[in-house]
Amino acid sequence: MSDAPATAATAADANEAPGIIGWFARNHVAANLMMVAIIIGGLWSLYIVKKESFPEFRTNRIQIQVPYRGAAPEEVEKGVLLRVEEAIEPIEGIKDV
Repeated sequence: MSDAPATAATAADANEAPGIIGWFARNHVAANLMMVAIIIGGLWSLYIVKKESFPEFRTNRIQIQVPYRGAAPEEVEKGVLLRVEEAIEPIEGIKDV
């Protein structure tokens, strides 16, 4: 069997395809130029995009965790929680504890 009829049918379908896909199928040079522009744009962006492993950011929230295994909730509150709250109370800028 020959591939000639399938190729002819594919070419005829490409010429009749509506929209931008059909236009690019008919205009191979434009499609190749667009591909080259996308590749060049991608390579250019490699140099201008800021790359960081650990970007800097500021947050207005902090979370403190102090494990106290085997203790009852009342013991944790008296032994740890109240002491931590008293220690951070004099720090300026804290709005809510």
